[in-house]
Amino acid sequence: MTTEMDLQERTRMQDTYVRMENIIDSIGKLGAFPPLVWVWSWDVTKSTYEDFKEDPEYRVTVELDQVWEQFWIDADKNGFSLEYGVEDLSDAVRDWLIDSGIVEELSEEEDEDEDE
Repeated sequence: MTTEMDLQERTRMQDTYVRMENIIDSIGKLGAFPPLVWVWSWDVTKSTYEDFKEDPEYRVTVELDQVWEQFWIDADKNGFSLEYGVEDLSDAVRDWLIDSGIVEELSEEEDEDEDE
């Protein structure tokens, strides 16, 4: 059942195991439930927020610490879940960022003004 690994691969595997165990321990102590959903949802939120900052068709209206505060406040209302997969979570986060006013879509007029 076990295939042979060279020393470098075995070391990498063991180091990864230790890091993953530490992450699992940290997530278990997070203080928000369910912790993995919180971690994953926040990671998706940060990534989507950064994507919006790079998109010339949108304007980000607040700093990331304010996004976190709104994320915390809206947690019960949003009900982010991993139940339906990554794509549904990404869509839900994207919609939340826009609906909460954290991100605004630029009109063609505003877009032209920013180009000048």
